[in-house]
Amino acid sequence: MAEDEREHIHPSGPIPLAGRGLYLLNSNNLLINFTLDIAYVVPSRLDISDLRVSLARTLASFPLFCGRLVRKPEWAISLAPLRPVPLTIKYELEPGWNPTSANAVVRPRPGPLVDKINPLALMNSDAPDLFKATIAQTDNATLVGISCSHMVADLFIVLKFLRTWSQHFTNPLDPVTEPRPVYLDAVATTLPAPSDQSRLEYIRSKLPPLLFHTFPLDDIPASIFAPFPIRRIDLRFSSAQVSTLQRALLRYQSGVKIGDSTNVAKLTGQDALSAFVVAALNASYDTPANQISNVVNCRGINPAVLPHDAVGNGLAYAVTDDISLNDGDPRTTVLAYARAIRRSLEEVRHPDYVEDYLALAGAEWLRAAKVNQGHCILETPGHVLINSSYRHDWASAHFGFPGQASWQHPDTVPTDNYVMFFPSNPVRTPHGEWRTDDGACEATFNVKAGREDHLEAAVAQIWAAIVGETTNPILIVSDPHGYT
Repeated sequence: MAEDEREHIHPSGPIPLAGRGLYLLNSNNLLINFTLDIAYVVPSRLDISDLRVSLARTLASFPLFCGRLVRKPEWAISLAPLRPVPLTIKYELEPGWNPTSANAVVRPRPGPLVDKINPLALMNSDAPDLFKATIAQTDNATLVGISCSHMVADLFIVLKFLRTWSQHFTNPLDPVTEPRPVYLDAVATTLPAPSDQSRLEYIRSKLPPLLFHTFPLDDIPASIFAPFPIRRIDLRFSSAQVSTLQRALLRYQSGVKIGDSTNVAKLTGQDALSAFVVAALNASYDTPANQISNVVNCRGINPAVLPHDAVGNGLAYAVTDDISLNDGDPRTTVLAYARAIRRSLEEVRHPDYVEDYLALAGAEWLRAAKVNQGHCILETPGHVLINSSYRHDWASAHFGFPGQASWQHPDTVPTDNYVMFFPSNPVRTPHGEWRTDDGACEATFNVKAGREDHLEAAVAQIWAAIVGETTNPILIVSDPHGYT
């Protein structure tokens, strides 16, 4: 097998921040120890030279990826000079990857074969790269992957980057249709906190536990990587099952009197999916979930604070009020969760809420950064964190193979209260045809080892209670280091 090849790619083309020495980071970008490692696999041997050229053109629109982190006098990205980004070329793919069978989005550890940045080394400039790219090939497939510091991009921006790269590669002579990223002229690291004390206390109550779970970056406790033995769970819903679950929950809601009225919430398919999974997870918990957080892309809600295509991080957390579960009927439990989720999402999509939330959340990110601490997702009895990209546009980064590109994400964090949702990958049939089930969904999370049977029984029971069908979502239990 040929050895890996390593080179550097310079941005090519007009740079939107040309002449800027520093780009000030808002405090909500200080996700120091988090990265995004994303890959796409297409069923063809792509031209590596064309991938290099299109990567260089793409980098010109994303100059922060070519910068260097500085911490004084403010947290910022140095753009003078722009650095070329590392590109690794491999001649292998993930062992066992097969688009005709276990074409899961979330890959077993170590995940997609991309060279990963070291977020902790950024702090002392030992490895200053904020971004790395990888191209991996076999005779009949190509992986295109990236690893990126969360300080310069969240998933919204990473997918924008990959779609732009795909368009430059696929149609090199045509203008890119993907909207360009918007760069902000930050004048302060943090937004001002609400002046009204009751408002301040209320918004503070809506900050998720993640913001208060910190650890020293120079002495990382091993327990955050393996707090207890776990089993990974993959739940796969067809598009028909998602629609059936949503409709069944809406029907049940229409016949249930809630409080003093029959107020009907406009529950989405995502609301129903999230509520269903959390209700099933209760079977594996000692303490049932009574609060749910959802990661939300809040760009464009308050354009003066965060425009629609703003670079960096546009993340808020929609945290529900405490949820009371007074009825043993699983339909009532799922409905209570879904309604609470919907209320929290509607609240976070108000312009004033976005500004106030980002002010207080940013202060917490900055407080930890100043004392060289990172954040982590820890077991939090009664609380579940949901991170869904189910409605993100993954499929458009196809590198010339629409309906045949498979997106890949690394394994989830090793705790039992973090749930990820993705749109399902296209699948190749044994006859070589590619099929896409638009609206199909994949949920991935962990349970404590020994409790997977409780979870599996709960999935079947709750599904039967709400939907009344015997065809449950596909449930796969695996060891955290690979499929079983």
